[in-house]
Amino acid sequence: MRAFRFSLQRVLDVKRIVEEQRRHAVLQAQADVDACAHLLEQTEAARRAAAAGTGTGRGAVDPDMLSLGWQHRAALYGRRLALEAELAEKTRVLDRARVVLLGAVKERRALERVAEKRRAAHELAMARLDQVVLDDLAGTRAARARREAGPTGE
Repeated sequence: MRAFRFSLQRVLDVKRIVEEQRRHAVLQAQADVDACAHLLEQTEAARRAAAAGTGTGRGAVDPDMLSLGWQHRAALYGRRLALEAELAEKTRVLDRARVVLLGAVKERRALERVAEKRRAAHELAMARLDQVVLDDLAGTRAARARREAGPTGE
């Protein structure tokens, strides 16, 4: 019985490699999104802390310090807006990477289904061949037994 050899095995191997690369790209994109979200949270916390730190306390307040506080809060707000846009872009990249990964998974699975169907067909053909060989052996054995029994049929 000859072993099964899938003619598209190299293609299937390449599809597996591509799928793994796509999976790595999704993980990298997810890590980028997580890092950007964390940075956005830190920036928002710093902005809230800066806003809370400039209370309208009684007493003399240096106008230069007030101006510096406003500039700091404005810079943090601008940074937050930039990070929100960056996070939105990274989320879009992640979504695209997931779609590409899904396509790669579908292609690999389709090829694996083809391989399984061909393997099943091969095994069926080999089982049929084995049965033919066994039938021939049984027929040969029966013919030999008749010949040895002689012409009288004993």
